[in-house]
Amino acid sequence: MPGQSGSRGSTQSVPPQGALLKRFPAIILDVNGTLLGYEDPHGFEKRFASACRDLGEPVTAAQVHEALTNLVEEWVQIRRQGIRRASSGEQYRRTMTWGYRRMLEGLGVDGDAEQKARSLYERFIVQEGFMPPFSDARPTLEGLKARGHCLGVLSNFPPHLEKTLARHGLRRHIDFVVVSSLVGLEKPDPAIFWLAIARSGWPRERILYIGDDLNDDIRGARAVGLRAVLIDRHDRWSEVDCAKIRRLSEMLQPGFLTACGVEG
Repeated sequence: MPGQSGSRGSTQSVPPQGALLKRFPAIILDVNGTLLGYEDPHGFEKRFASACRDLGEPVTAAQVHEALTNLVEEWVQIRRQGIRRASSGEQYRRTMTWGYRRMLEGLGVDGDAEQKARSLYERFIVQEGFMPPFSDARPTLEGLKARGHCLGVLSNFPPHLEKTLARHGLRRHIDFVVVSSLVGLEKPDPAIFWLAIARSGWPRERILYIGDDLNDDIRGARAVGLRAVLIDRHDRWSEVDCAKIRRLSEMLQPGFLTACGVEG
């Protein structure tokens, strides 16, 4: 419930009230690229290369980067066509496995690329909790809960999202979770945003949305009237018409609303 404190310890010095709480008692956050991700801009390439070497494929992070770059246009076309990617667990698995397979093919790996792609999915998505949490994710969630915010997550993710959040020590700070693969909807469909609004228990004008993707997150949130802030940790988006931050921890700063232009 709004007003309850969710943690103790490092956030004891955080003031119980503030402008952000008064303006936006509820905050909904994306997961991948917002709470989970790589501090190193080339973290994925390094991780993928390491996993390939474990499979007996001696590739470098630079080669993975090239294969990933070549895959981008195919991925963009899929998104433009509105093909669903994460509306069920199996759909999510197929989408990610396809991406890994195309990258392996681009790297010229030997053997069964499909089987190796499935192995990578199991390793990355299931066993290793997708991606590590950003260093500021847990402290920021703790600080926001200490101030009394209602916190939720809305993610295009396979069904085990709550287990993943718990694995990374984040679930206990979150009041509600909306997962695409469990509700049969995915961002940027307005319906999944309306569902998250309903789960929050707050009217949309009292909710702030935070996400890292300009289409799935920002445009999706705006389509239902939510105020939205883009988190752009690695300068992916050069020109945007929305509020933008570099670190999630900026939300705990006294001038956050003014700095990112979401006071009104």
